Formats: sequence, C-alpha cells, structure tokens
Amino acid sequence: MQEFSGVDLSLERVLTARAAVTSLFIKGEGIEVGAGSRPFPVPDHAIVRYGDIRDADELKEYFNSLPTVGGEQRFDAQTMVGFEHGSLDFVLSGHVIEHLKDPIGSIVNTMAVVKRGGVLVLSVPDMRFTFDRTRPETTVEHAVKDFADGGLSTVKQAFEEHLRYCHPIMTGGQTYDDFEIERQATLSAARANEIDLHYHAWTMQGFFRLLQACREFTAINVEFAVPIENENIFVISRS
Repeated sequence: MQEFSGVDLSLERVLTARAAVTSLFIKGEGIEVGAGSRPFPVPDHAIVRYGDIRDADELKEYFNSLPTVGGEQRFDAQTMVGFEHGSLDFVLSGHVIEHLKDPIGSIVNTMAVVKRGGVLVLSVPDMRFTFDRTRPETTVEHAVKDFADGGLSTVKQAFEEHLRYCHPIMTGGQTYDDFEIERQATLSAARANEIDLHYHAWTMQGFFRLLQACREFTAINVEFAVPIENENIFVISRS
C-alpha cells in the first residue's frame, strides 16, 4: 500500500475507478447496501439511500468510530426484504457479498427489486490480495448448494477455512490443530448470525463463473468489469 503525506493512494485509485463506473452506469434512484465508511462516489443527478444490516451504534463500533452512512435504515443485502419488485434504478454494494451465506440468492433477490435495464454494481475483494489468499476459492458448485439451502450446509466449512487459512495471516502466524479448528468451527457455526466473516472468496475469473451460474436463476447481463487494486468491480444489468 502506497502512502504520500498521509494519503492512501491505493484508496484514491479505488474511489477514482468507482466514480468512473458510476458516472457511466448510475442514474435515477437507488440504494447502497453496507456502504460503511466508504460509500461509492455517485453522480450529482443520482439519488441514493443508504442502509446497513447494522444500526448506527453497531456501525460506529465496527468501523472504529470512522464516519459511516447507513445506520439509520436496515437493509438486508441477502434478502432485500422491504423493497418492491422493480422499484429501484440501481443497487450499489461494496465488499458485502463475500459476507453473505448465499451469494447467488443475494444476486437473485437484488435483481428482482431492480427495474428492467437497471443495474447492480458490485465491488468484490480479489482473494489474491487479501487475507483470503491461501484458502480454497469458492466454487460454483459450492454456491449453488448454498442457493439450495441458504448456506446452511456450508456455513461450518466457512469457519473452518477462516481458522485454517485466514486466521494465521490476520494474527501474524497463530495456528490451531485440527481438533481445535473443529471445536471452534462447530461453536461458531451455531452462532453464525452473530459472527461476521468472509463466507466466500473469489478471484475475478471465479466471480465471473458465479455470475454465469446466476443466469440459470435470474435474467442478468454482465455489462462491465474492471480490476482495481484489491477489488474487482462488476456492473450487472437486469434484462
């Protein structure tokens, strides 16, 4: 990560890329889910409402008191409950889908509330440049299984992968033996709704494969995709 006079240049490049994408594809009225402390830049003519699964106090704690948006309204990126079908021109979602147990279901539910011709803009971490880099990539088969049961059958696997592959990177080398991984993963899976982690991880090519699989369940087109720093930005339209 490059810094100059206290400015994070990689963040500037990400925000510049996001702004370029939204200037091309965002118009009308829509929402951003899980914007947290880094909402998408949007054109002046766009009207955006912000919401999060956390309330304002929870957001403040999660983001270490950084300024955040979205705590006033509850938006569930998994279900999109509360939004009428075909009511939004766009949905923005940055670094959210990897936290959801059922990514295909999330895309299907989101596209249902987007108007025909409207778009979902996703920024998805590229696992090669995050603490997910040594874990197995989420396969289409895995995601389809999650779509069938809401992720119930694979939630424990996510905790096992986190403990085995991500935890050592995040803690500077702390590891657990197989018995302890099994014990902690079993306990964590039972409390999955209370614990936030990356349930899934993708490269750019892996997420493309996921989107191709989504076309079996909802009518979408991939309009645009671009890698930038540690994320990949996708623009998906409802056809």
